[in-house]
Amino acid sequence: MIVRRTVKENGMALLMASALLLLPSCGLIDWVKDKFGGGSADGETTETMNVMAGVEAVAADGSPVLATISGKPLITKNMLDAEKKKLLESNPQLQAMMALMDEKQLDRNLIDGMTSREIIRKYVFDNKLDVSDKYKKDLDMVMAQVRDALNTRYFMDTFTVTVGDAEIKKFYEENKDAIPNLLLSRGGIESVAIPFTSEPAAKDFATKARAVKNDINRVAKEAGLADKVKDFKLVNEQSLGMDEELRDKIVLIKTVPSLQTFKIGKEYWIVAANKKEDPSYRALDQVKDELRQLIEKEKSMKRFEEEVARLKGEYGVEVNETFFADKTDNAKAVQAAGDPGDANEFAKSIATADSDQPEEATKNKPTMSLA
Repeated sequence: MIVRRTVKENGMALLMASALLLLPSCGLIDWVKDKFGGGSADGETTETMNVMAGVEAVAADGSPVLATISGKPLITKNMLDAEKKKLLESNPQLQAMMALMDEKQLDRNLIDGMTSREIIRKYVFDNKLDVSDKYKKDLDMVMAQVRDALNTRYFMDTFTVTVGDAEIKKFYEENKDAIPNLLLSRGGIESVAIPFTSEPAAKDFATKARAVKNDINRVAKEAGLADKVKDFKLVNEQSLGMDEELRDKIVLIKTVPSLQTFKIGKEYWIVAANKKEDPSYRALDQVKDELRQLIEKEKSMKRFEEEVARLKGEYGVEVNETFFADKTDNAKAVQAAGDPGDANEFAKSIATADSDQPEEATKNKPTMSLA
């Protein structure tokens, strides 16, 4: 079973490694330079230049040729080694998976990925797909998105964020109940209960249960009521599958072990609170590095917002908030300030401005994403 799982994981890792060669996320900066960098004075697209430069590079490489195309060198050993290094640097998660991989098989899969990439490049070049207006428009759009992503990354790299051990400990104590990865068990009151519709019947049952150390199961079995007993296990604020009012009353029980009677709606519940278990958490030392990264990310985002706000002031950025305000509010504001006629003209001007906007521009205002 272990062998099969290892083989499966190995295969998935190899497949992922080769597939990553075709994705933009594989070494973003290198990928941008490789796929879109440069440009040319005579209007040649980057795809054309990639194919031409690739042929020249392989011819001058000097290392063993590992793949050819139409009898000409396509990929060399040096190219494979460089690609593998770039792949592992840009995808650190693969480092841990290397131990499961056969290196020759990894190299073979990488060659497949590199070959597919070169074939696609040649096809695009041969069929002049990259000279179409649509291709160029898409290229410009992708480049703009990549540039914005890089700008944001380098902008945030200028921030200095430090997180001390005391800060991590404070965050741990304040959030250990809210972060699922920290909470091992919510604890609660270990409870067994049985409902009755009659108060005298409930009192009689409770008396018998106290006589046998709150053993509800024993008394219920003797009375032929075993099928009515509910074993709620550990009851806490997050417990599901039970009446919420009953749950909340059980959570507030202070004395354990004890036998309690609660009236819930038209029923009388006899509850045996057998013991209380405190919540348990992952040790701080086990999660310190994870928490440090989480806090650093939160602090970086806060710094990002503060720096953008500061630069807005420094660069004199002003937003015409009136444009985004409700038209009725605008009219009322002007009317309150003076001439009603001015209010009407003001509202009319806003309506006219809105009507001149494309339909897309009047929808929700887009927000910045740093994902």
